[in-house]
Parts: sequence; structure tokens; C-alpha cells
Amino acid sequence: MFVSKPKSDFAANRLEYLYDATKKHKHCDVIFFVRNRSYYVHLVVLSACSEFFVRNEDKLSETFSDFDFTVIDAIMKYCYTGEISIDDHHYQKFLELASLLELKVPPQYKTVDLSNCIEVLKLTNDSELKKKAMDLTLENFETLHKTQDFLNLPVSTVMEILNSDDLIVPSEEDVFNSVKSWINYDDASRKNDLAQLMNSVRLSLLSMEFLVKEVMKFCNSCAECVTSLRQAILDKILSNGKSLIQRETPRRKKGKIALVGGDTLDVADTIDIYDGEKKSWSLLKGIGIIKSRSASVIVGDWLVIIGGLNSSGEILTSVEYIDLKNGQKHSLKPLNQARSYFSAVTLHRDSSTDVYAIGGCGCENSIERWNSKTRDWEIMAPLLVAVYVHSASVIDDKIYVTGGRKWLMDESGKYMTINKVQMYSVESNSWTYRAQMIEEREYHSSVVFKRKLFVAGGHNNHMGYYLDSVECYDSDANLWTSFTKLPKPAIETSLCCFRNKILCMGGHDENTYLSDVWEYDDTTKTWNALNSLSIERRYSNAHIIPYDSII
Repeated sequence: MFVSKPKSDFAANRLEYLYDATKKHKHCDVIFFVRNRSYYVHLVVLSACSEFFVRNEDKLSETFSDFDFTVIDAIMKYCYTGEISIDDHHYQKFLELASLLELKVPPQYKTVDLSNCIEVLKLTNDSELKKKAMDLTLENFETLHKTQDFLNLPVSTVMEILNSDDLIVPSEEDVFNSVKSWINYDDASRKNDLAQLMNSVRLSLLSMEFLVKEVMKFCNSCAECVTSLRQAILDKILSNGKSLIQRETPRRKKGKIALVGGDTLDVADTIDIYDGEKKSWSLLKGIGIIKSRSASVIVGDWLVIIGGLNSSGEILTSVEYIDLKNGQKHSLKPLNQARSYFSAVTLHRDSSTDVYAIGGCGCENSIERWNSKTRDWEIMAPLLVAVYVHSASVIDDKIYVTGGRKWLMDESGKYMTINKVQMYSVESNSWTYRAQMIEEREYHSSVVFKRKLFVAGGHNNHMGYYLDSVECYDSDANLWTSFTKLPKPAIETSLCCFRNKILCMGGHDENTYLSDVWEYDDTTKTWNALNSLSIERRYSNAHIIPYDSII
């Protein structure tokens, strides 16, 4: 018997044809009218969406009479194509009509973060949002695979995650444990999926002990799995514990911190790299991009280094990047304005990564954006308060600029430290004020952890001292609260989130440059010391990079 599976877009193409047919009044068997406007539809298509249409075939004109044509058109398009295309102004009415028609409309998401990425992955039809959700899931799989949302995913999505070459895990044991948890969640209905899911586990990367004690024990009722396991175990026995043929490549590991640049040229030409597996730092010298007080961001597999100062103290417009896959260096289009003592962040928009360079010496109220598709810089709406030596972070596609140093608008040449918080909306290209920080601070650092913004350390010029205070900002409540203090007052530290914990690195404590590394323990509410940096450094940028990066 010959069997041919249809292409994945077969049904969608047929429905698109029928949707176009409604506009040409072809093959339609139901007509309803709304304020002298006629709608031609196919009852079989609408009934597949909701039984409401079958029960109320003769009352559709009355049902739709209280709604705008924009909303009705969007509902009809959704019924035929599954696509929701409607502006924010009409969206609530769209949901109201969908509820009236008993349509099951998937929720729409404007932002994707760790709190909703798996839900978005499961429910949205928006390809761009889905890609963001998948990227977040792959990057944070170590934590997310233990959640209820992951256990509720369909097998097809679980397979897509586990088979991705971009999946980042501490070890292959995490992959197997995710399969085990997903199957056990509903063993009666999911046991038939075990074989195909186990094909996603790279058996040769597991230890002999784990294969025998954990994997074989769990899979012994699946004949197909047992056959594969026996072969993997035999390979290891014959090769003295190592697979004769490395059938699978190791997974990527989210195991490195790259601490880039600094405030002096000798330090700026280095990268301090933390190996999460070995829990140690190593120093990469001579990266070939020699400028201090620059900012850097990660764009895909690129480490992009922006602006800064050269050996003569000249403020630069230059932008370079290091390819993390091969270590090669390249130049990009320069900034419109020279910058130092500024901040830079990234945002994803329209299938591209945008880089924002914010404030800085000489252009304190200026912000410009670089697009990874066009590779051009464009000037955006200026800051409400001109600042430098501030900090910037992103929550829900909003940029939060905290504190910094503001020049006084007189001839004194003096400046003041501020506690103002300026929020930039990408959607409207505009700035608004948010709740002020508890303390005025400059030369501080910030990081977003579990959708909350943390700022740490810095200097209060008005009071004349370094800060050990840490503040936490809840963007939903627009509220700042005090947090556990740093072990010592320090400026120009570097904050990052690594393996679900906050790390604070380097800086200056009024007396000397620091090589200290502190990790925040949420259980004990304390900062604990980790292995020190290779060298003392301040004003560096911390990034999480894949374990297999060449640097």
C-alpha cells in the first residue's frame, strides 16, 4: 500500500483559498447582513470553529449587529486562517465577540520573558513571538524543564526543544530527566511517546552508571529503547567507558561569563572568562580592540564593542565585533556621536536585534539605535535628563535608565548625582519618568532578575561616599525596595545573572581596584565569595556566552 503524507501547509492553503472565495462570493452557502453590508461565508468552515454558527445560522445578522466591521472582518479571518490581525484599539471588542461566538482564541502576547515563554511557545501563532519564546526556553532549559508549563507541552514541542542544536544544558542528564518528568506527568497517555522522546537523548554523552541505574531502569518496558540502550552500554564497555563512536555532539552549555573591557587600556584589551563547570577564571589577552570606557553587548554570536576612549583620551565613534564562533574581528558602521561613560542594551524587534547606545560624555541626552538587519545607526528620542555614568537594563521591551551624573545648567562646570529613573518605550519612541530610586547613585550597575530590576553600589556625589546599598524595582508596582547590601561599598562593579543567581564582580572600593566576585544566595539572603577574577578591573561589561564559544 502506498502512503504519502500531505505537506505541512496543505490544509492551510485550502483554507486560504476558501477565505479568498468569501470575498468573491464563491461556493458560499450562508449570507448575513450588518448595516447594509453583506458577508458571504461557508457554514462548514465556521462550524468547525464553533457549534454556535450551526445553532444560530439564521441569527448571524443579529449577533454581529453591535460590532464594528473591523472586528467582524478580523473574526472571519481568524475562523478561516487562525490569524489574529487587529489593532489594540479594537482588540477587546474582538475578544468580546469571540466569547459570544464561543470561539477559543489563543491569548495574545506583547512581550515574552522567562515567566511566560513556555506558555507563549504553546499558545501563540505569532512566528516572531514564538521564536523569542523558543530562544528563551533553549537558553534557560535547566530551570524551565522543571516547571508545570513544560509538563503541559505537547510532545511535538518537547521534541522540537530537545532536538535543537541550540539547547543549552549543564549535562545530558538534564535532557533525560526532562523526558522522565514529562512522561511521568501523565504516564497512561504518554508512555507511547517514550521511544521517540528517547531518540532525542544523546546516550553516548551519559555515563555508564547513569545509563544502567537511571535510564535502563526507567525505559525497561520499551523494547525500542532497550535496544538502543544496550548498544550504547556495549559501546562503553568495549571502549573502556568511552563511546567507540561519538554519534552525538555535546550540547551547548550555558557555562561561561565573559567580563569585557575596563577603565584602562591594558585591562580593556582583555576578557576575563569564568568557566561554570570548573568554577574558575582565565584571562584572554590581546583581543585587539584597545579602548577603555566602552560599552559592549551580545548580538547573536557577536560580541559588539561600542565607542569608548583611545590612548589619547579621544572619545570614539568606532564599533567593532568579535565573532564568538571563530574569534575573528570586524568593524561595523560607526556611531553618529562619539560616546564614553555610556550604557548599551539590546532589544529584539521585527526579527532583528536592535542595539541602543544611551547617553554618555559629550552627548548626555542622546540615544541612538543600531539594527542588525540594516546595520545602520539612527538617532532616537532624547532622554528627559542628560546623563552619563548611569546604568540601563531592559524589562518587557522597555529600557530603564537609572541614576547617573547630570551637569548643572550653569557656568560652574559642576554636576550632581541623581536618583531619577527614565523609561524608554520602543513602541512610541518616547521617555517617561518612573518612581525614583531610594538613593542618588552614579557609577553603579544594574541587572534584571526574575522580571525585577536590581541596582547595586555606586557613588553619591552629594553625600561624598561610595555605596554598598542594593535596590530592587518592581515595574508592575512601580516601586523600589531595599535589598541585601553588598559585602563592601564599591563603584563600577559588574552585575549579571548566571545559573539563576545574581553575581557581582570587580569594581573599586575607594582604595583599590577589585577582583572580588560575590554570588547572592536567595536562601540565606547573603552575598558569598566565589573565586576571584584573573585581574582587578572596574567598568567592565558582563555577558553570558555559550560554553563552546571560542573565547
